[in-house]
Amino acid sequence: MLAVVLLPVSCLIADTFVSKENSNALHGYITGKVDAGLSDVNTLEKGLIKVNLNNYKVTRDRAGRSNIIALLEVPDEIATGLETKAFEGAIADAASKGPLFILVEIDSPGGRVDLAMRMCSAIQKTTNCDVYAYIKGGQYGGAYSAAAALSLACKKIYMSPGTVIGAATIITRNKEGKPVELKEVLGEKMGEKISSGWRNYLASLAENNNRSGILAKAMEDKDIEVLEVEQNGKREFIDATNKKPEQTVIKIWSKKGSLLTLTATEAVACGMADKVYGNRQDLLQDANVLTAEIMPDKSMPKARELCGRIENSLKKINASMDLGIKQLKATQSRSQAMKAMRSMMNDTQFVLGLKKKFGDDVPVDEEKVQSFLNSVQAEYESLMKSR
Repeated sequence: MLAVVLLPVSCLIADTFVSKENSNALHGYITGKVDAGLSDVNTLEKGLIKVNLNNYKVTRDRAGRSNIIALLEVPDEIATGLETKAFEGAIADAASKGPLFILVEIDSPGGRVDLAMRMCSAIQKTTNCDVYAYIKGGQYGGAYSAAAALSLACKKIYMSPGTVIGAATIITRNKEGKPVELKEVLGEKMGEKISSGWRNYLASLAENNNRSGILAKAMEDKDIEVLEVEQNGKREFIDATNKKPEQTVIKIWSKKGSLLTLTATEAVACGMADKVYGNRQDLLQDANVLTAEIMPDKSMPKARELCGRIENSLKKINASMDLGIKQLKATQSRSQAMKAMRSMMNDTQFVLGLKKKFGDDVPVDEEKVQSFLNSVQAEYESLMKSR
């Protein structure tokens, strides 16, 4: 019987497995598949085997891993369920192939909190491979709001010069379509309840990766003032309201009245990021993995392309519907009216089919579309009976 070594899940991201019974070592990687308490481990010595990880001492290293870097890109707003689902699948699939690490490149203004939380959860569940974020320069110049949360979920955060991370408050839109804070739409009490949950979630993401929770909270709450203090030679980040007389203030990182947004240099200085790299190549060189093959994910770009096609389809259908309504109003011919109605019914049914298949990624009110279809069908049937 092998001796049992109890290991927390967070320690099972490793590549060398030493038996406590006979000290024999295996080198490989955990694929992420578990069946009846046994995990699939792809080893150099024995190929794919099933092991009880509790029976091994597990050490993190690169021995036995594939000489590849899995690359996932988040180059825009976090806005669609299709792309989020693709991210969830891509990160699990990449981890199962045993890359040296997974690199999530981010340049995003943020987006939907619910989708970002799903992406963060996918990262946190990836216990069989390290996941790093690289906030790269580009159209948006950083990781804001929900994208900041995505970065905080990663084990390491690397940043390009000139990029920023932060400004993570939840923004919604009022009746006029203008972006406003949540409290302005939902009211003070309900708005604060939701904001508080998001704020604490950001802190939890940060603290899980040994970053400052209070700095993460200040990215969401402009009323939090964060001080860097020293006490007994120890550096701490605290809420200004909790400062003790014996603590010496080193720096004020976040002042009341503005959300915390950190430049790359500042983020490294306060421990919210790990290092600044001019580009991906510099990052790979510093990690000594220049010979590794870059394995880019293809599913997320395909999801973005599909969402674009859905959007274009809706635009064409809207134009077709507008034309059909105009023709219906203008015609005095029964046959022409029925032709226009058939076209509108086909368009409407197509939209409903898209909605059923792609859900929230089709931005239409299903009830209103169905109601419109019902009214057109009723008019059409009425004309049919009047023959």
